[in-house]
Amino acid sequence: MFHLIKLMDISRLHVKIQPRFVAIIATLLLFFIPATNTGILYSQEIDNSGSVVAESDALPDNSILFEFRNLITEDLLKYHLETLASDEFMGRGTGQQGILLAAEYLASYLEQYGVQPLGDDDSYFQHFELNANRLERIEYTLSRDNEPVWSATKSSGNPTSLFNVFAGETNLSGDIVFAGLGIESPDLNINHYSSVNIRGNWALIFRNAATVDTTDTVMEELIQQRLTQILFRNGARGVLLIDHFDIESYREDAKKMNRLVGKPSGIRLPDRGGRSGFATAVKSISPDLAVRLLELNNIDELHELHQNISTNLEGFSGIATPYSLNSEAHVVESVLNERNVLGFIEGCHPELKNEVVVLSAHYDHMGIGTPDASGDMIYNGADDNGSGTVTTLSIAKAVQMAKNEGHCLDRSLLFLFVSAEEHGLLGSRYYSDNPVIPIENTVANFNLDMFGQIDYEYEDTDKEYIYIIGAEIISSDLNRYLHRANDKTENLILDMRYNDLDDRNQFYRRSDHWNFGRLGVPFIFFFSGLHDHYHQPSDTIDRIPYPLLEKRARLIFATLAEVANAEKRPVVDNEEFINRTRQ
Repeated sequence: MFHLIKLMDISRLHVKIQPRFVAIIATLLLFFIPATNTGILYSQEIDNSGSVVAESDALPDNSILFEFRNLITEDLLKYHLETLASDEFMGRGTGQQGILLAAEYLASYLEQYGVQPLGDDDSYFQHFELNANRLERIEYTLSRDNEPVWSATKSSGNPTSLFNVFAGETNLSGDIVFAGLGIESPDLNINHYSSVNIRGNWALIFRNAATVDTTDTVMEELIQQRLTQILFRNGARGVLLIDHFDIESYREDAKKMNRLVGKPSGIRLPDRGGRSGFATAVKSISPDLAVRLLELNNIDELHELHQNISTNLEGFSGIATPYSLNSEAHVVESVLNERNVLGFIEGCHPELKNEVVVLSAHYDHMGIGTPDASGDMIYNGADDNGSGTVTTLSIAKAVQMAKNEGHCLDRSLLFLFVSAEEHGLLGSRYYSDNPVIPIENTVANFNLDMFGQIDYEYEDTDKEYIYIIGAEIISSDLNRYLHRANDKTENLILDMRYNDLDDRNQFYRRSDHWNFGRLGVPFIFFFSGLHDHYHQPSDTIDRIPYPLLEKRARLIFATLAEVANAEKRPVVDNEEFINRTRQ
């Protein structure tokens, strides 16, 4: 799921390695909200008073068709997820090798199931280009009293005494000031940098207090707040973290992090601009470099200093070192060749087959990234969004088998697997701007994203649920079809707590469904909520409750049948939704 704009409970997103970065994530969330579009298309008629005229449609008996949902099984879902979310697919990162393997896998099974290709040149692929930045190297120069005393070049095969933890892909320079633990708390009479100027300079700080107890909620909160306070409120050029007291452990982590040099960043559609990167950075430094900057004799003295500051928080004040650091990043722009995967099952009604219901899921994830505490760098993305991807693939199989047995839907179905969702809904944006079936013929979109796990609200219960976003806040017809399908099949709890245009999370705009919604296409976003493994290497297949995933998948199948066989297309009849998409 698109990680840059998630505004819910950041306090519940527990980073497994480097908990100091939790606060920075909160700042990242402000980066991007998908733009609206004024080219709105609606299927409803509006009378002269501006009110929506909804047409009541006949509801067919889909009971025989519903039986084909039983072809979607735990075993089938698990079979596909064990492959797509395996280490061999390397986290399916946009611009990385794993995403290419995933696209080929999806196409091969669509072909095996007999689902028609609808991509370019009779293939299953809709090709498009993205622009991205790639960091080639960083050249460091350390000066003492304005005289260079050390230099190094960081590249993919050459770790140095500094590695990027956050940002750092722009040129940065400034003096280095030592700010202890980097804590500013007037309530506790603690300010570790009141005596030095950190604005425009590098703040050298220890990762956390040597004596911190995770049950000490006050201290834990202070630690999580430090980086955003230093960087964004007090305007530091960057943060140099002392988080290793052993050279070998530092070298091991530096070697792992060096694998990320050259990983694409700033990914964007060519015609939609992009960001050059954050004009700040957080870098981890080696213990021997920390000893040098603080002009100590050895690492033992560094460790002793850490202990002393940790046990006397009020007694420390910042120190201006005689050193300055220049970090010169060499970044090149590159083109990424990406692919949406499209499978099509044509309907059988002579007229309604020209209309389509789109079932979408993004198949990309985070790829290779920052290692967790165990050293795992592969972000498998079993829930996000392997769960939605394998569900969509399994539904395609069931619908095609139903058609083969003579139970064909009236309307056509498009199974749309999109790429680059994690970078701003880019694959679905490209499709919606370049649809293979006209948007005016697209009667609804069902989007599955983070569809498989159990979230905080339900983790201690045995309740079978799914969150519904869209439906009734867009179309009363679509909402009616959904509830009818649920009542006749799975009887899940349809939790509407986030289904509000004014909900602070704004989920109705924050996955691929929005690129249909912005054009007036009614949608349902099926979502299972957040959990501790969100955007972590620990989002693995063993955490998926497959019996519940099966029931959720079967509900989607039944709802598709209701909409595809309805006499009339679902009407967009929420005036507030219409007004917002016109903004």
